[in-house]
Amino acid sequence: MPESTNRYRVGALAAAVAALFLGMLVGVALGPILLPASSAAEQKPVVEVPIGALLPLTGDLASFGKREQRAIEMAVQDVNRFAESTGAPFRFKLIVEDTRDDPETARNRIQVLAAQGVKAIVGPLSSGETAAVKQFADANRIVVVSQGSTAVSLAIPGDYVFRLAPTDKYQGRVLARLIWQQGYRNVAAIYRNDAWGQGLYEYLKANFEALGGRVEGVAYDPRAQDLSGEVSRLADIVARFGDDTAVVMISFEDDGINIIRLSARNPVLSSEVFFGTDGSALSSRFLTEVGDEVLKLGGNPSTNYWPASNPLQQEFVQRYRDLYGENPDAYSLNAYDAVWLIALSVMLAGRYDGEAIAKALPLVAQRYYGVTGSIILDENGDRAYGDYGIFKVERTPQGLDWVLVGIYDVLQDRLVPVGG
Repeated sequence: MPESTNRYRVGALAAAVAALFLGMLVGVALGPILLPASSAAEQKPVVEVPIGALLPLTGDLASFGKREQRAIEMAVQDVNRFAESTGAPFRFKLIVEDTRDDPETARNRIQVLAAQGVKAIVGPLSSGETAAVKQFADANRIVVVSQGSTAVSLAIPGDYVFRLAPTDKYQGRVLARLIWQQGYRNVAAIYRNDAWGQGLYEYLKANFEALGGRVEGVAYDPRAQDLSGEVSRLADIVARFGDDTAVVMISFEDDGINIIRLSARNPVLSSEVFFGTDGSALSSRFLTEVGDEVLKLGGNPSTNYWPASNPLQQEFVQRYRDLYGENPDAYSLNAYDAVWLIALSVMLAGRYDGEAIAKALPLVAQRYYGVTGSIILDENGDRAYGDYGIFKVERTPQGLDWVLVGIYDVLQDRLVPVGG
């Protein structure tokens, strides 16, 4: 892409954010704790401060983590251009640590970031990792802005954890309504036995049973290499429930691929439709490693948080596609906005301090409009609501791909089909 076009797009985004930021500073009672100590006319030396990132660059969610790292790097560049153009006394540098989608590794990596003076972090992606770093983050006043954690168990007011994806109380309802509208009256689920998997399964179960259906599930250890026993128990539930049974897989990439391979060879499961969730929706590895099996199991129609399109998002997606040859996923969009929220909070607070950033961030979010649109946080510091895309693997002229087939409007509580 021509450099002039790139500068135009970045400039448009920076201008929009600049207008927003100035609006926050003019006519808004922010309180002394959030205002810079010196006057605007005073010349300040530029200070470089770190923004940490805890991402699964290897492990179950590696393809997601790599996309998010690119989005975060783009955001840091954009933020620094904005800071320079406005004379802000801060510049930001990125420090990335690989969590391997492992809670224990995430707990260790946040301590590594803290030792380097990091007071604000984008990530972790998963709820298990976020739960693992929460105690250390709270105790050491480190702001954590997760782009993808959705477990309801982490919806806690007054802590240092903020989350830009809606919690699974919404996804559980959307998934239940989607399956019910497809004519199924029974659900056999297989789910990760962790904070995210347990919570989403319970919300799916409660919502589907409220509609009049039946749900039974099989939990599995996310660290297990052999899931043949769990898949056999899943087949037993399907055989007992009968024809109008949907299978739901609440998994990440590695374990999901394992389950798909085993299920496609199982005489009971191989003819069933497997529904999925945000843990595996849009996985490139599902296409390249088990694409034929996914098609055999109904294309794996999956729910995934999906922010409504807006001009800033369209510009960012085009820029991302021009650079990397693929589209960013919803959590990459969240990761991009997370960097802006952190940076603007530092600028608004006037200092790089975890407590000040945590107090400024809800005010910034309240007035911020980014690539995911408006960010309304609830009393727990989590995104209050959001719509969900329904994605399905289909064979297209370009090969296997995830295709958007519907959007679930959460506020209207209705499924809107997309395309034919």
